[in-house]
Amino acid sequence: MRIFLLFIAWSSFLSSFVDGALGLYALWVISNSDITIFYLSLDAFLKQYVEFIYWVKQVAFLVMPKGIAIWLFGIPALIYFPVRILMSIAIGRWALKKVELINVKHQGIYHVVEKNK
Repeated sequence: MRIFLLFIAWSSFLSSFVDGALGLYALWVISNSDITIFYLSLDAFLKQYVEFIYWVKQVAFLVMPKGIAIWLFGIPALIYFPVRILMSIAIGRWALKKVELINVKHQGIYHVVEKNK
């Protein structure tokens, strides 16, 4: 369980950097375009500007209910990426706290066993 939680924590933190880069790229695309493109949806951004990761939409439709996936990809990219970064950081911190609790419990049990010897 500890290794799984560490994987969740560090992959969440690392994905925050990728999301930050994509968010900055979306901001750059929007700032260099007409004002009407401000509402550039996540779907349109991925499809038109970073199509090499557009496959994530198919994964989303496999793991989420269809209505939620449609809603998610309709969100403006400039709203989606900051929220995703904050959520990834929160999930990563939660997982690291759980790992810390596991470590404390494990050390406590180890010390009790050592005392009884």
